[in-house]
Amino acid sequence: MTHQLFRSPRPTLGVAVLGAGPLAEEVVRILRATGGDLRERAGAELTLDGEPELVVDATEDAGTVTAVLDALRHGRSVITANTALIAEHGPRLAAAAEQHGADLCFEAAVAGGVPVVRPLTQSLAGDRVHQVLGVFPGEPGRGIAEQAAILATLAFHTRVEVGEVYVENPGPAPSYDLAVAAALGLSLRTLVVCSRVVEHPGAGGKEQISVRVHPALLPAADPLAGVAAPFGAVAVDAAAAGRLMFYGATTPAATASALLGDLITAARNRVHGGRAPRASYYAELPLAPLGDTPTRYYLNLSVTDHAGALARVATVFAAHGVSIARVRQEHDGPDARLIILTHRAPDSAFADTADALAETPCVRAVLTRWRIEGTDDQ
Repeated sequence: MTHQLFRSPRPTLGVAVLGAGPLAEEVVRILRATGGDLRERAGAELTLDGEPELVVDATEDAGTVTAVLDALRHGRSVITANTALIAEHGPRLAAAAEQHGADLCFEAAVAGGVPVVRPLTQSLAGDRVHQVLGVFPGEPGRGIAEQAAILATLAFHTRVEVGEVYVENPGPAPSYDLAVAAALGLSLRTLVVCSRVVEHPGAGGKEQISVRVHPALLPAADPLAGVAAPFGAVAVDAAAAGRLMFYGATTPAATASALLGDLITAARNRVHGGRAPRASYYAELPLAPLGDTPTRYYLNLSVTDHAGALARVATVFAAHGVSIARVRQEHDGPDARLIILTHRAPDSAFADTADALAETPCVRAVLTRWRIEGTDDQ
């Protein structure tokens, strides 16, 4: 007796792709080239023809918000790589998706092909995230600030606006300081830093969060220190899981891969009646002023090469509550260079220290001032 396995017909789901650039072209290419595999994974035939039930947003600015809202209000699930859209309108879009029974998926909106949105919203939903560090291609600006805002929102369950992200644009990095940093086992990167900050630790202080983008020195052995374009990476430090690293390309092909992953998820939900996980904003943690944020510093000072100069400099640090961890001194013609690494202290204490050093007679100039992240030194 022969038994045959009969499969019910696959439903057909229309897919619309918004955008006309390399990312949109890559999504369409993959859909057409691997349709059979995607059909089996999604449990449905995905077609670019017909009435769309799934909308892939491969655009780059928030100007598509009207079209995306219209899709959600008609019950169409939206899969987007649009960082600006999610950073500026995420809660509004999520509310529309919730009201009309649609999914809003945006794995590709942060770091392209680096899978970090799903870990934050699903895998770490039962944990407590202490800090998120990220290295992304490109110069600091609104795009990286938007990604920082999204990461902080997801990690700390608190809505963070793009304008609340502190962004410091790096100037040219002096070759002398880069060489000294390398000799000290440190490497300079433009870093996204999202962290919990406790106001007045040990005194029952309230919890705050800090979200910033700026140049920072990392230990050369830290995986983030080796990240270079076209790759990006995110490190998440959580209470129970410890440190988790997410690394990948940010190219159109990698971003298209992330979009297609979300597309399969949204299609499965259509077929089986599920829903994508949603971001939560219940914590409502306040943002810490930059001056309250604890960090370490690397300073390069030009000082007179006379006895007592180092002692005078150390007195200035002590007067502002900043502890010196390490000092390196080198001759520089008639003067000397002091390279100082500090212990952790509030950012405002470093600002006051730098101002006071600039007025100290033995100090010619404060030449370089970089934050240090990714170390356990207190």
